[in-house]
Amino acid sequence: MKKIFLSSMLTLGMLLTFAIPLSAAPSIQLVINSEVVHSDAPPVSVAGRTMVSLASLKPLKLNLVWNASQKTVTVNAPGVKEKLVLTIGQKEASYGEKTLTLDVPAQLNKNRVVVPLRFISEAFKADVDWKAEKNTVIIRSADQVETYKKLYQGTDLVAARKIAVDLPSNDENTLHNTEEGVYYQYIFPEGEALRYYYVVGNLYTYYEIKDDVKHLVWEGVEEDSRKKMKEKGKRPPEDKTQYYFYKNVWIIVSHMVKWGPRSQ
Repeated sequence: MKKIFLSSMLTLGMLLTFAIPLSAAPSIQLVINSEVVHSDAPPVSVAGRTMVSLASLKPLKLNLVWNASQKTVTVNAPGVKEKLVLTIGQKEASYGEKTLTLDVPAQLNKNRVVVPLRFISEAFKADVDWKAEKNTVIIRSADQVETYKKLYQGTDLVAARKIAVDLPSNDENTLHNTEEGVYYQYIFPEGEALRYYYVVGNLYTYYEIKDDVKHLVWEGVEEDSRKKMKEKGKRPPEDKTQYYFYKNVWIIVSHMVKWGPRSQ
């Protein structure tokens, strides 16, 4: 009886040694290539590391294959020959012919495979930034790193503005244009690329880009021969000088033409 008890305690001790507690961290926001990722399996914290479900990494365009019998996850990126193979519960992973060591191994949490976010991202040359004050993880895939450098640090303002316009946004207008024969127009404050108006007929939408995410801050519709305006959100500050860009109504062009400056 004593031997059975000792054997059971030894088995339990081994299980506890290899089990790393998972704690839910639903307040962590994950942003990949300006897309706020919403998942039914929220990020979890393991030994101070952020772990995410494999499904959360789809915006990185990674190919993820789960082998249930071997309990392995194989990850590869488009155009990259090497494959990353992680095994549930093991800290060693293979990447091509190399052996890499993880701080925290891949885990199973509520029948979902969760993986160390920074390790996966950096293995495939993605840029990872942790905003502690906002509890936000920002990731830019390898093919987008230079794009964000041009947006934030580039010297070509027109190129930066085009990138800003092309960024995705999860926000949708609640107001709508009521004019016929509309034109499409972008209005930027002088010298800026991280905030702008998008004008469609008599509908004005004001966007701001913060931490790679484009937010719809304000929208307004001019009514009654432009004497009144129906609006929602926080009205933006008035800018003394603005630059106008027009987009062809029938043909989507790959560049914008400067029409200004004009003063309000």
